[in-house]
Amino acid sequence: MARVRETMRSDLRNIIKGGATSRILDLYSIAQRYGEYDRHSANPFFLHPRLNRCFIIKHTVRVHERPYVMSSQPVVTKVLVPLADSDLSLGGHAVFVEEIGFAQKMRTLFERPDEPHLMDLDLIRLRELAALPSFDPFILAERYRDHVRPIDELYFNISDHEKERMEDSVARQIVDVVSLAFGDHSQQDKERALRFTRQLLACDLDGRLSDLRRSLDMTEMEFRSGIFGWRGILYYRYHMNEALSALKGFIQQIKAVSIVGASEHEYSELQHMRRAIIDETRHRWACLTTVMEEYETVFGRFCRGEDAHGFRNFLLKAPSLFYDVGSDLSVVGHVPGYWRYWAKQNSKGFLHAREAVTLFSDFIASVTRTSPGASHTATEARRRLRSPIPQPVVVTTDAA
Repeated sequence: MARVRETMRSDLRNIIKGGATSRILDLYSIAQRYGEYDRHSANPFFLHPRLNRCFIIKHTVRVHERPYVMSSQPVVTKVLVPLADSDLSLGGHAVFVEEIGFAQKMRTLFERPDEPHLMDLDLIRLRELAALPSFDPFILAERYRDHVRPIDELYFNISDHEKERMEDSVARQIVDVVSLAFGDHSQQDKERALRFTRQLLACDLDGRLSDLRRSLDMTEMEFRSGIFGWRGILYYRYHMNEALSALKGFIQQIKAVSIVGASEHEYSELQHMRRAIIDETRHRWACLTTVMEEYETVFGRFCRGEDAHGFRNFLLKAPSLFYDVGSDLSVVGHVPGYWRYWAKQNSKGFLHAREAVTLFSDFIASVTRTSPGASHTATEARRRLRSPIPQPVVVTTDAA
């Protein structure tokens, strides 16, 4: 029987998120909130009840974890299973989806001798999750709502914590639509806008939201899909606003950091890698802003009473954008934190060439969708540097 590699003794209460975020899928909190509902067990994430109460984390690989992680990517997927549901402070078992012997280790934790095929299905789902760029609720919903093994919509709610953080910002964005939804012109009524926002973020389609449905000339099914699309766009737009300042700082700092100890040819290659990181990061941001500019254009026309049809069509197509939008946002939100952690560890204020190869190639792997040339550059540079300095230990901001 395979031995489970690691037991984390850190307090798992520190990673509670109340649901799905880009970095953490908190099934524990979802079970605490909805576990008594039939829907929770009828279409669950995982068939094993204990696994359906775990934490799944997009985790930046530490240097001591590299030998047994079968992935060259800087971010992998960690499964954290609480030792006791009643006391998260006791810690939990930790297994990487990408680690050697993953399947056997999971079977050790979740033995099902009478129904081994059920564990097979859960292992398939874990590998599906590992392939996703983000765990935000809109990517998850788009992936699994119409899946051959569907997951109930309660798993895709925006967490209460994120709703609270988003409310004021979203209310300011949509104050112009309040008069259309409620049939008068009290556009400056912030409290009314806030109530509308709460109803929208909670996907409460009853009451006065039905007036908005009529103004958009939608069937109930179309309106449900449209509200889902709108919530997703608002969710990503809010997180873009949060990410922008840190992203600007990251680009400025990676431009400015000095590299020492490189030959002329090595320095040229490292400069090429640095430019690739900056260009790909900017490209990801440009893709995000293109989607949001289209939203703002059609939303503005709708608010002016010019084009309800255009806004309706944008909302209906929005879910088809979520995978790319969520992927891009996950990257531009992650790389500044990755850089900040390295900068805190680097008291000397510059990079040795050997460090730069390791660090820059990790960034290239993070920001580039398909980068055969960049990967080749990083690999060749590593080969020439016979004694690479070990990669600094990096901790993601969302994960333990």
